[in-house]
Amino acid sequence: MSATLDDFLSNVNWEVNKKNKKLLKVLREAYTCGVPAMIAKSLTDRLKDAGGYKFYLGTPPEELRLIASYIMTEFNNEPEIIIQLIPSLWKRHGREDAVLYGIILANINSDLLSENIWIFFANSLRKKEPADDIIAVCEELIKAGHKFPDIKTLEYIFNMNKVSQQYVLFITFQKYKKNIQLSEEVIELIKRCPANNDLSNRIKSRLINN
Repeated sequence: MSATLDDFLSNVNWEVNKKNKKLLKVLREAYTCGVPAMIAKSLTDRLKDAGGYKFYLGTPPEELRLIASYIMTEFNNEPEIIIQLIPSLWKRHGREDAVLYGIILANINSDLLSENIWIFFANSLRKKEPADDIIAVCEELIKAGHKFPDIKTLEYIFNMNKVSQQYVLFITFQKYKKNIQLSEEVIELIKRCPANNDLSNRIKSRLINN
């Protein structure tokens, strides 16, 4: 872990940075504290453009987990601040924002959400999303022990929009990787999922032909 990042987070006046706008600004600054000194800007610029991110700084995953830990500790008694923050992280969508979103969402008390955690994520999705970001959040949710959504929840998400249909595909792929048998209802839903790129095509084919 970076001592510089730890020092930065320890010295933030969290009490005066509760509002989304201020908190997002603090987090953007925190990301730069965790960036390795020798990382090539040309590389991060290419990754930013390729993924359609607002920014891509190269902050390592362990540093982002440290930032998430501070956020969740500082606002443990004010969870509404965290719940308001996470959709804003996804909306701003720097690369680090997307990763932090998944870490925080996976580790908050889902009982505090006004809806099923999988639907909460579906409601954060924009009209166009990098597949890797959706998959990464799915992986975080499963890693944190959240139960897979039932068929009714999957159908609800599927009927939201085209991006959500891809999301259903990626959720189900996590189930497949856990060697959990897919029901006929789920398979039929997967058959209706669009597969507009190589990754989605490979996943869909594997699920249907398993």
